[in-house]
Amino acid sequence: MRYLFTVVLILYVIAGVAQEKGTSFGLRGGGVSGLSIQFIDDDLSGMELILGYQMNGFRFVGMVQKYRPLAVHRIANLFFVSGVGAHAGYIKYDNYNTKVVNGVEYYSYQRMVSPIIGADLMMGFEYQFESIPFNISLDYKPYFELFGQKTFRVDFWDIAFSLRYIFNRQN
Repeated sequence: MRYLFTVVLILYVIAGVAQEKGTSFGLRGGGVSGLSIQFIDDDLSGMELILGYQMNGFRFVGMVQKYRPLAVHRIANLFFVSGVGAHAGYIKYDNYNTKVVNGVEYYSYQRMVSPIIGADLMMGFEYQFESIPFNISLDYKPYFELFGQKTFRVDFWDIAFSLRYIFNRQN
């Protein structure tokens, strides 16, 4: 029931914001994989929201982005994208302990769930097809987070490929 509510809520948000200029929705596959929705303004600034899955948990990422067209004469609609944002969510991990009592080793196992919060940077390239309403992107999104399995964690290797359907294009 919880998952059905989440899917209905996501579809409701998509339908509501699809009326805005430059809205796209699709999939992101990489270090943090999941659903991605983008909003791009006339001034080539935008926002991306990612509902992602990583480390047996979920995270919600919000990014503010800036799009810069690349001056390539043969390839139109190619942009350099950079951004900054934050994320929150939870992860699940296994905690193993060993204890020695009177020369006998005892092992214990616990399935742990921990909240996470953190900050993200992003840079990459995005191409918007002219003849079909899709865009593709390749991005590099390093981040750091607090809590989780360790108190402080840095991930420099969140590289992802995204494919999104564009609801309405910017002209």
